[in-house]
Amino acid sequence: MQARTAARSRPAVWLGSAAALVIGLPILLWGVLTKTTPELQWFVALCDGVAFVCMVVVALLGSLDAELRQNWRSLPIVFVACSTAVMWAGHFAVFPGDVPALAGQRFNQATSTLFLTINLLMPLMLSVALLQRGGALARPRAFIVGAVTAGVLLGLLVIAVSVAVGPNLQTVSPAGEFLEFDAPVGVAGLILALLGLLAYSVGLHGDERIAGGVLGALTFTALNSISLLYLHARYTPSWYADHVLALLPFAALLAGQLWLYSASVLAERSAASAVAMASERRRIGLDIAKAMARETDPMPVVDRLLNGVIDALTADRVTMLRLVPEGFVVEHSVDRQGRSANVGVVLSLDSVVAGKRKVVSEAVERQRPIVLGSYRVIGLDSDAEEGHAGILRSVVMPLVRGGTVDGVLIVGRRTHRPFTEADVDQLAELGAIAALVIRNSRLLADAESSSRAKSNFINLAAHEFGTPIAVIRGYVDMIADETLGRLTSEQRGPMDAIRATAADLAERVDQLLIASRLEAGVSPQAVDSDATADLGVVVREAVVRAKDRAALIGAAIEINIPAVPVVAEGSARDIGIIVDNLLNNAMTYSRGPAQVSVKVAGGESPEIRVSDQGIGIPEAAKERIFDQFYRVDDVDFGYPAGTGLGLYIGRRLAERHGGQLLLERSSPDAGSVFTLRLRRPNA
Repeated sequence: MQARTAARSRPAVWLGSAAALVIGLPILLWGVLTKTTPELQWFVALCDGVAFVCMVVVALLGSLDAELRQNWRSLPIVFVACSTAVMWAGHFAVFPGDVPALAGQRFNQATSTLFLTINLLMPLMLSVALLQRGGALARPRAFIVGAVTAGVLLGLLVIAVSVAVGPNLQTVSPAGEFLEFDAPVGVAGLILALLGLLAYSVGLHGDERIAGGVLGALTFTALNSISLLYLHARYTPSWYADHVLALLPFAALLAGQLWLYSASVLAERSAASAVAMASERRRIGLDIAKAMARETDPMPVVDRLLNGVIDALTADRVTMLRLVPEGFVVEHSVDRQGRSANVGVVLSLDSVVAGKRKVVSEAVERQRPIVLGSYRVIGLDSDAEEGHAGILRSVVMPLVRGGTVDGVLIVGRRTHRPFTEADVDQLAELGAIAALVIRNSRLLADAESSSRAKSNFINLAAHEFGTPIAVIRGYVDMIADETLGRLTSEQRGPMDAIRATAADLAERVDQLLIASRLEAGVSPQAVDSDATADLGVVVREAVVRAKDRAALIGAAIEINIPAVPVVAEGSARDIGIIVDNLLNNAMTYSRGPAQVSVKVAGGESPEIRVSDQGIGIPEAAKERIFDQFYRVDDVDFGYPAGTGLGLYIGRRLAERHGGQLLLERSSPDAGSVFTLRLRRPNA
């Protein structure tokens, strides 16, 4: 991604050099070809003043960039600006006639020496600045003060040396005619400028965001160095051209810093827009969660969700499809023009087409969104119709939850305004809520087909516990992500604890739901007899999920996984749930910082072994721990929070895949070892 960004930015950066050629070359040619011009006594004061002001503004903008970004990418430019600002102020002071007190041949020679020194140092400093790469600054103000101080000291040193040494160099006569010293300085400056441009062209450069102004300035210094070869006397065309060309590098640096500042402002606005979009998505999500808390009928919730999608994406039509064995059923639709959507109609996945693409089938298979133009629905639209319901731009978003596609959202616009990547990202977040709505709808239907007791239990768990927790987690996430305002360092610790606790509550509700469905004989996920899982991958993912809690309580989790894949029969999702529960129990029932070990072994019966050094399990409780809601009583250790369902769920899920979850060994205060033993594929 960075390489592509650099490739796109380089042509734009070279525009600075191209603009310098377009502006500077005519000035150089004018100075070389024109014979006479009037004597303008105010010209040097004007050039020096403009250069000084440009450099002061450049130093201020560069310092502001370093302060706000906490990055030193602009500090070399700050140094160059401060040093040259002081030098140009000195040039103004010693130029004949500007300050009467500083008259005489000494200052006449110092003026010429200082001017040539500026022309020699400028390409050198710019080339060095171009090579510097940015980096983080812990204390930006200290570095800014350092860059300013160093630049000012260098400028004063150059002035002092020019005044002291200038009379000995004899670069200009009392009549203002220049001697042979200018040409070598011009050649040296030209070589330095060309080396800087060459270094950039072959990739030897630092932060490209400052390169635009520096490349333009280097190009101007190269032209200025060429003009020195034609410099003969003051107040001649070549002299005027040389001073203008000496001034223009500073204007180029100013333009570069202004471009950098404007780019930063645009980036800030873009970031603010992204934050606003994220806030709007969360607001819609929280509204849906509140609606789910109030409604037992999912249709009002679906209606609110689809209206939220239309508003968030400025769409004209949103249709939700729920997958069924025959294909999909049109669950619900919202249309700004009130057009119907044949709700309840069952169609095949291949019926929605765009040209020769079967877009719904493709989105379900790939589990990725598809952005397209218009589409047709075979069986609902005639062959003559170009687009379904007048839609010209659309997105087909599969609703994926737990690795399974439950439905599809089709969002459309009746204008030619395309859906952007940001639109798709926003739809993906809202689609996750839609997937939850569909999943809850299915859970509700399954619960109604089971006993009334189980129905009441699931309703209690889903609506009385799950949804309020979703609302709490939504607001906690907004606070923790600083959407509602910045957090202090003192507030960050408690907020992380609240966030972790809310996640723990959500996990317990999930366990209640899974346990209830297992008890009712309703599978949480359809068992695929051909499903296999890499146990090493499953364990690594489970450890990643457990790392936040482990960090919070100071637990250490060690894994031992063979280099070769260990494949077993079973769903990766179900095996992951089992390992999650084992890791959670190992950390929960350990004194002090928990020490947990997870080992994966192959062989005829692939297995995952989870060991801890916790409080252990009494002999009488070793079989009962796999019962629903059973928890080991230990008065000395206390009663940690939990549902007593983790091992029950783990054993039932293991049995669904022909495996076993066993307590291999355990004794009080000596820890426990649990083993999940599964079958090899085709064993």
